[in-house]
Amino acid sequence: MFKILDKNIFLNFKNPVQITKKIGWTLLLVYIYRFANTIPLIGIDQEALRETFLNLNKNTSIGQLLMMYSGGGGGVTLLSPFSLGIIPYINASILIDLLVTIFPTLEKLQTEEGEFGRRQINYYKKGATFIFAILQSFFFLIYLKPYIYINQFLYLGLLSLELTTGALIILWLSNLIDKKGIGGGTSILICINSFNSLFNKDWSVVLNSSPTNLTLILDIFLFFFIIFLICLSQLIRFNIDVVSARQLVFLENLEDSKISANLKKEDFKENGLSIRYNQAGIFPIIIASNFIPFISYFIQTFFTNLNLTSLISILFYLLIIGFNYFYTNVFWDPEKISEQLRKASVSILMVRPGKETTSYLSNIVRSTSLLGGIFICLILFFYDLLKPYLANSFLIELNLSSLMIMTGVAYEIQRTLQGLLQNFTQTSKI
Repeated sequence: MFKILDKNIFLNFKNPVQITKKIGWTLLLVYIYRFANTIPLIGIDQEALRETFLNLNKNTSIGQLLMMYSGGGGGVTLLSPFSLGIIPYINASILIDLLVTIFPTLEKLQTEEGEFGRRQINYYKKGATFIFAILQSFFFLIYLKPYIYINQFLYLGLLSLELTTGALIILWLSNLIDKKGIGGGTSILICINSFNSLFNKDWSVVLNSSPTNLTLILDIFLFFFIIFLICLSQLIRFNIDVVSARQLVFLENLEDSKISANLKKEDFKENGLSIRYNQAGIFPIIIASNFIPFISYFIQTFFTNLNLTSLISILFYLLIIGFNYFYTNVFWDPEKISEQLRKASVSILMVRPGKETTSYLSNIVRSTSLLGGIFICLILFFYDLLKPYLANSFLIELNLSSLMIMTGVAYEIQRTLQGLLQNFTQTSKI
């Protein structure tokens, strides 16, 4: 009796400690990341840059660029050696993922070489991160030339080295969150920037407007309605019923069609594939948000006399839809899924194995990814339609892309913690 009691006590306390350690490591690394962003970048006139930033329209390309590289904008330090953040790694991941889909050698390395292949792909991503960090740092410094004390090539090279080193350190912190923390290091670091960007606003106009109770209630209702739509975009999914070869033969041999229909509906409802309409999660929004300032800069450079706000918004929507489609195919490759079903002797109901299954899954992936991307864009468009009527509302200060990223990361963190707690519960029952 005492042995069993001691074992249960050990099991009940071991896993909570492990979960607490993971959460503790995550919070510590996030704190280090935020603290690193308070270190000023040497050789930059931070005061002059801050004055320009405060008087700048945040919807312009330079405003978006500074918001992206200042950790959300504002604060004691506007730019730091860690201002590039995780963005070079995101761009490197896009490039490598694209190359994997193009070159069979890389695809084979990722899918058939197991842990060794995954390590090699991660090694290529880290190498590409170093190259992207150098290129982006030079572009960024050339853009900020008026605020640099010494405009010499060697000095710009040292600043570029400082920014590149900071980007690699941030990547290291992200990997530590994956290994020692709760996981999802890249998403968490981006979420922290989004959180800072979302709440680091000038709320004085809203607070001094003294809204009526009815207006405040309406604003709160709209806010939670937008949150509901964002959560819905992360949760809605399409289910595909599958059966094993033995079950399929059994169904075909049944003479009673009613019994057969009941079996299909009840016995095989839980056994199936499931694909989210937004299978790529928050990645399309993150990537589109990173690309749009550069696209906006180049467009505004060549078309200085035109109001291109609507065009840039349309490009932003198209990027979200395009990246959602691309990453859904990367995460949920129809050919790989079809091959896995064949090896497991499982088939989709009413669909023949082989090419017909691959074609069916391709149509599902195409439809769900496009509809998922369009749904996200409709949420953004709905918010843009509301803006003219939100003059004194706190909603006018919201960055909806940041809110979507925060909500998506919160959903993934919730799923991760739920999985850890389920493992603890199962272990404690042994």
